[in-house]
Amino acid sequence: MKKCIYHIGYERVSKRELLERLEIENGFMIQHDRLQEGEEANQEGPPEKELHIILVRYQHRPSEWITFTGTYQILMLEPIPWIDSPIEYHLFGDELIPGNYRRERAPQARIPGRTKLQITAIRDDIVHVMVPNHPSRRYYMKLEHARFARHFPTEMELRLQYFSFPPHPDVLVDWLLREGRKRGMITRFNGEHTERTAFEVWDDLRKEYQLSVSSAILAIKQALVVIDRAGLESEFPNPNVLADISNYNEEEREAFFSYQTVKAALAAVSALLTIDPMDQLQDHLLMDIMIEQQQSRKHS
Repeated sequence: MKKCIYHIGYERVSKRELLERLEIENGFMIQHDRLQEGEEANQEGPPEKELHIILVRYQHRPSEWITFTGTYQILMLEPIPWIDSPIEYHLFGDELIPGNYRRERAPQARIPGRTKLQITAIRDDIVHVMVPNHPSRRYYMKLEHARFARHFPTEMELRLQYFSFPPHPDVLVDWLLREGRKRGMITRFNGEHTERTAFEVWDDLRKEYQLSVSSAILAIKQALVVIDRAGLESEFPNPNVLADISNYNEEEREAFFSYQTVKAALAAVSALLTIDPMDQLQDHLLMDIMIEQQQSRKHS
């Protein structure tokens, strides 16, 4: 297998060494170009005046064009945004064309609704995209048909999108995606009003309680099941509601219960999964829980 070697400054480096020099982790380099053209590209100049640009792709955040010098000094980072999938994704129209003609139109029908697609390249007014976590599912569309997303998907939404591909017997996955994509207006500390999704609100709570994505999804699913069994429609979980709900209307009251129920579920899971070294009682109780779990598995 041929190994790519790049001439940067006075030395030649491989793809892995180049990413290490730029201190880039969890990324994969797709493309490398020198910005000098013509006679300047053939002349040997000082490394400080060399300009290179690379395309780096990440799994859970947008890809980036990175411009740097021959001394590995990063000058500019240009993120490539995600785009919303076309409305006609389930029709076999001409807005989203499979990149691999051998598979024809079959993979196009397997894209879940409202899945945000990741851009891999934009060349000659053609946008090349891929489905997150599925590198083999590649498509392209005309630039005039591309609708750029205003919000990047959170890790929870990406994880659920991964599980929502058919065939999948669990109807709760699609239900969680539908609930998480509900939008609402929140007020920031500076008084600014901004629109956010339920996924973004839940992700802030997840980071506050230092939970992993999988454990947070498990807690949120159980919280929404409890809300649904109580006969409440889980509205957008607004974190700005006050504790006094006497003057709230029905919609605001349901938003209050939705947010507080999810918050309580995340706090409960956090108490089980995170260990506080200053809390000796928690250590003893966690040890008892582990012993009870082992006994239950033996009897089952």
